[in-house]
Amino acid sequence: MAGNVSPESSLMARIGGELRWRRLLPAATAGMVTGLLEIVLTLSFAALIYSGPLSGFVAQGIGLALLGVVLSVILMTLFTSLPGAVGGNQDAATAVLAIIAATVAQNMPANSHPQEIFLTVVVAIALTTVITGLFYWALGYFQSGNLVRFLPYPVVGGFLAGTGWLLATGGLGMMTEMPAAFSEITELVQPDVLWRWLPGFIFAVFLLVAFRRSHHFLLLPGMVLGGIGLFYLAAWLTGRDVVALLAAGWLLGPFPEGSLLPPLPYTGLEQVNWPALSGQLLNVVTVCIISVLALLLNASGLEIATRREVDLNRELQAAGAGNVVAGLVGGMISYQQLSLSVMNIKMGNNSRLAGLFAAVVCGLALLLGASVLSLFPKMILGGLILYLGLSFLVEWVVETWAKVPRLDYLVIVLILVVTAVVGFLEAVAIGLLVAVIFFVINYSRVDVVRQEMSGQECQSRLTRDFAEQHFLDVAGEQIYILQLQGYIFFGTADSLLNRVRQRMGDADLPPVRFVVLDFHRVTKIDSTTIVSFQKMWQLAQARQIMLVLTDLSPGILAQFGQSDLMVSQLDGIYLFADLDHGLEWCEDQLLAAMDEMVDGKRPLWEANPTLSDPQQQARLLHYFERQEMVAGDTLIQQGDRPDALYFIETGQVTAQMEQDGREPVRFQTMRSGHIVGEIGFYLGQERTAAVVVDKPGVVYRLSVDALHRMEQEAPDIAAAFHQIMSHLMAERVTHLVRQVDAFQQYKR
Repeated sequence: MAGNVSPESSLMARIGGELRWRRLLPAATAGMVTGLLEIVLTLSFAALIYSGPLSGFVAQGIGLALLGVVLSVILMTLFTSLPGAVGGNQDAATAVLAIIAATVAQNMPANSHPQEIFLTVVVAIALTTVITGLFYWALGYFQSGNLVRFLPYPVVGGFLAGTGWLLATGGLGMMTEMPAAFSEITELVQPDVLWRWLPGFIFAVFLLVAFRRSHHFLLLPGMVLGGIGLFYLAAWLTGRDVVALLAAGWLLGPFPEGSLLPPLPYTGLEQVNWPALSGQLLNVVTVCIISVLALLLNASGLEIATRREVDLNRELQAAGAGNVVAGLVGGMISYQQLSLSVMNIKMGNNSRLAGLFAAVVCGLALLLGASVLSLFPKMILGGLILYLGLSFLVEWVVETWAKVPRLDYLVIVLILVVTAVVGFLEAVAIGLLVAVIFFVINYSRVDVVRQEMSGQECQSRLTRDFAEQHFLDVAGEQIYILQLQGYIFFGTADSLLNRVRQRMGDADLPPVRFVVLDFHRVTKIDSTTIVSFQKMWQLAQARQIMLVLTDLSPGILAQFGQSDLMVSQLDGIYLFADLDHGLEWCEDQLLAAMDEMVDGKRPLWEANPTLSDPQQQARLLHYFERQEMVAGDTLIQQGDRPDALYFIETGQVTAQMEQDGREPVRFQTMRSGHIVGEIGFYLGQERTAAVVVDKPGVVYRLSVDALHRMEQEAPDIAAAFHQIMSHLMAERVTHLVRQVDAFQQYKR
């Protein structure tokens, strides 16, 4: 059908629509600049990985990296959710890839041929890139991109600060061709070594300062070209030609003439030493996590910088496809570039063509640029890597000091120090452990009690007569109510136990007969919490106090049932569906101590002493119809016409809102001496709630027609009746106001 257009066809149609001169020329210009920067960054990262014992294969490493970046940039450009955004090899992932490469090379047998070492390292990088790509794609496919954001912020900051350290030391190591470690500090300041890295360090500092003053898209290429010019000017002034510079190791080359495109890695799989790849699982997991975090941070930065929404899951899938393809040809990990993407978009190139042109420029360098790239000064590439490392360190160590709490800052610095002294993986593990400890400490300070009340302040929705209500107002302090919240674990359960123990032993307050624990807002409890509740039950038993638990979720109830605290088999523990019914039960236990029956008979005229004459009472009852109630009957249907009201002489009824497919919501339960249906009766509105019979009894029904007859035939009796109604309704309003005040926090 014509309306069914595939996403691929729609994408190609949009790209075809951009092939116009007005859009083509700006996109080509931006793509050329972006491509050159991609080449410079790829050179830096490849030189970092293929250094030391692998330095003889740096040309092949650069070729594989360029081939991978060409393919990944094309795929990410085509499938990004933000036209104008481009991808490329990245610094954070490269720092860990360099560790993997060095470790694998170190694990090779001493008599290994250099070609075997190189191919084994390439396969390790390729596998890591493919696995990372699959991880990206899976997160995006299952719509789980946002889950990664739950990683604690200080741990992320520590990861990035540690990445900065690795990049900075890697840049120094590339310039000096020696490990940049604390043990080598004295060697680094030797005059012959100092001149190898000091100019690159100065170049990195200039870049750092310049980028804090300006973000012009020509700043980085201008600084790089300027640095190369100064390097060759200094070489000319000191009388050194290219041959001498190459021989002294000042330049990236020499490379073989012609194309940088090497044979694909799987053409020499028989030379790969597979046992040397063992033990890299943690490194692979680390690079996956860091890459995903960095990708999502870049995507969030793009949203802020461009003020346009980015689909995180789509970006993950786009980067996943690019990395799987790049890994198959021996390329390195890539994902969306923040600075280059913002540069493109701010130049007005909201087009995918810029990324495609950048891929073409990288492809030309791959095919034609070996001889030119060999003349690139190491100190400039090392300075670029050092600049990236310093920018991470400044952002996450210096500037973060004023932005985060001191404990969070301590985690960041701890991860950085452990990275520098011990290693990156150990730093990751320690950082997560410390973050978890701090989280437990901080969360344990959160009050697990949302609200603390007594039975005077919070009562059930059961409407009671004056005598009962007065008794509960006095005796309500014997009910101790705690509304709990959040996740209850060992850090908060003990504080809850101490709180209950303190109230039980408070001599300044009336003795507690009921401890009511409401679990309405409790998400979960851990197994150690059960021990605290066992102690609470034992404490309550010793003091003859009843423990009332309300609104337990099925999961929490199952935890109680699976433990030794079998709540259904222990005396003194009572379960209720909600706080309202739990309070009603506690109130009934208190009222049982009253001399008169809780469900006794209360006459209609009790609220008006002027109707004490039996003849007047008989005249009033003449207009009422006596009805007997059976439990389960419906006295009033929700939505009915308001044709009558009912006076309850004996028994019990409940007003509730009924909804399809849901449990009824109780509004109010009423017993002897109360009126139901009076609001709709007086206002003429349809019934907003149903009234069902809980306990059998007797009601008196007054219809609208009967009231009209009363007002015409016996106006004095009608006036007395309206006075009775005003008194009963005032009681009702007073009770409802108290319940709203008590339950408004409960329902928020």
